[in-house]
Amino acid sequence: MELIGEDKTILLAMPDWFLYRELKKELENFGFTVIGVPFSNSFKYARIWDRLYNLFRKVVLNDKSYKNQLKYQANGKHIAKIVGSLKNKVDFALMIRADFYPAEVVNLIKEKSKILVGYQWDGVHRFPAIQKLIPLFDRFFVFDPDDLNLVPNILPCTNFYLNSESVQECTLDLYYVGSFVKERIDLISKFSEFLQQNNFNYLIHIVTDKERYIQRYKNSAFTISNEYVSYEQNIYNVKKSRILVDFLQNVHQGLSFRVFEALGSRKKLITDNVEVDKYDFYHPNNIFIVKDESFEGLSEFVKKPYVDLDPVIVNKYSFKNWISYVLDIKPYVPIFLPVSRQ
Repeated sequence: MELIGEDKTILLAMPDWFLYRELKKELENFGFTVIGVPFSNSFKYARIWDRLYNLFRKVVLNDKSYKNQLKYQANGKHIAKIVGSLKNKVDFALMIRADFYPAEVVNLIKEKSKILVGYQWDGVHRFPAIQKLIPLFDRFFVFDPDDLNLVPNILPCTNFYLNSESVQECTLDLYYVGSFVKERIDLISKFSEFLQQNNFNYLIHIVTDKERYIQRYKNSAFTISNEYVSYEQNIYNVKKSRILVDFLQNVHQGLSFRVFEALGSRKKLITDNVEVDKYDFYHPNNIFIVKDESFEGLSEFVKKPYVDLDPVIVNKYSFKNWISYVLDIKPYVPIFLPVSRQ
């Protein structure tokens, strides 16, 4: 493996509940010395007032940042301590979802780094608090085409895939796992019923901590529970599935990680994100787009063989090229975003 990070130190700041361990390990494999300051999601309201005030700000003021402020007060002060204790500037600091961190911490990380890079893998319009922090970054990337014009000097990027070994035998036709979202549960239910009626071997698993939803949908054609699927179990399920499924949250137009999991593992994909056909890896044999909640043509799509893509295109979306691009460590293939239909 090429050591693109040899003799370089990178500070990695991001939520610790998704991909943190995997990205830290990959960076270390690339030769980086990694200083991790993950943001913990472990949190309980100390007072009922805080819960009510957060609900008020979220619903009335459309401000989703207050709970993050409480989280930082509860378990994040050690981050400032770690960063403040650094004697020398790190070569790079990569902050993913920097809006989880207070502005003073982002400023401190900037002071302690030669190059500060940010990536927002949730829509800027969905979490607008990030806009005030963007000017602090040397390079700042978004994955949603609709966000490119919100703030000057924003750069385009997509999500990526991590390299993983494939399994020889696929025992599932289709696989999807996701959290419960009211706006997409009817489509998921309709899709699951279609799969059941057509005798597909599938796993559609919805996760929620709301017991009322578990009871309401317990007899559906999909499984629903409060049991979260670990990253390792998810990757295992991906490997043993012929086709991956992706449902849009309708809060952004950017492509989810599921799309790139399919690309990197040479799996076919079913998605309702109509923007996907604008990307250079799109092929109708490999990607089926659900439009207007219609599954017409899906059975025929499943029977079509997977079409191998140009390795240059596939490798462009690997984490190795992604990190080289966002840190501007040449050589790399730039990652652009298409123009949104909206």
